[in-house]
Amino acid sequence: MNMHQSVGTMDIVVFLALALALGFFIAWSLSPALRASIERPKHRFQENLRSYDEGLLRRGKEPR
Repeated sequence: MNMHQSVGTMDIVVFLALALALGFFIAWSLSPALRASIERPKHRFQENLRSYDEGLLRRGKEPR
């Protein structure tokens, strides 16, 4: 493999992936609404787990 080749397809893919990741990170860090929408499923899941565990405790069962 010649290290002095011009930019290849894999290089373009890597640079595009890095650019998209950087753009997403900037948007995520500047937009509280975007952060909230991304983290909403996590909070919903945690609330569902909490409700499930409370239901088990009310029925006299120990949560796992």
